[in-house]
Amino acid sequence: MSSVTPQQYRDAVERMLANYRAVGRIETRQRTYRPVLIGHGWCTEVHRLAEASLHLVDRGYGHEALILLRTIFETTISLHWLWQKGDAGALGVFAEGGRANRAAAEDTQKGFNVPQDLTDSIKGAPVEKTDESEIFRRFQAQCDEIAPKRELYSVYRYLCGYAHPSATSASEFVEWTTEPPSLRSEPKEGAASVVEVTLAMCLIWAGRAFDEMISGKPRKQFLRSVSRELGLAPVLPPIS
Repeated sequence: MSSVTPQQYRDAVERMLANYRAVGRIETRQRTYRPVLIGHGWCTEVHRLAEASLHLVDRGYGHEALILLRTIFETTISLHWLWQKGDAGALGVFAEGGRANRAAAEDTQKGFNVPQDLTDSIKGAPVEKTDESEIFRRFQAQCDEIAPKRELYSVYRYLCGYAHPSATSASEFVEWTTEPPSLRSEPKEGAASVVEVTLAMCLIWAGRAFDEMISGKPRKQFLRSVSRELGLAPVLPPIS
């Protein structure tokens, strides 16, 4: 049982957000700039969504923050995967993006009057399938490369219960202790601590993954100290 209090997780999350904002100019290495370009966007998104989640919790919308948490967790895992895969992973991300855009353009054109020049520009973009693009296409495959026992994917599936229409999300608004069950206008309490603990893990892991991709690793020592303070893994396992 962890002895870390919810307030300690909250304080750590706020410190990590402030530390990320305070980081100066980021330099990229010429041969590895593609992963950095993608990683910067993902890492920034993780931190911005984390801050938005805290605002929701503070206003009594902890249940709704869980929906953002699913995206934060997924992006964190993908960022770690990208760091491990390097330039090949970045090329796979771009390739999968091109494939998805082309498929969307073709399907949209069947039902809507989409401007031809738009669909032509999307369909005309080169698409190259790679081993990494096929893995990136399936989030479970990313998780399995990092944690073969499905620990990470299990967390993702749990959070999907709140992000998708499901019995889990609906049950938050049902009071099962009455006979017959009654309806609630507010979700059950208790989501805030789940949000803050998971945010702390994601900010550490996403921060460390991106830090390892840039020159100087400016946040490494800070994030390691926060992970020790909270008793959390300082980094996700490497891909074997």
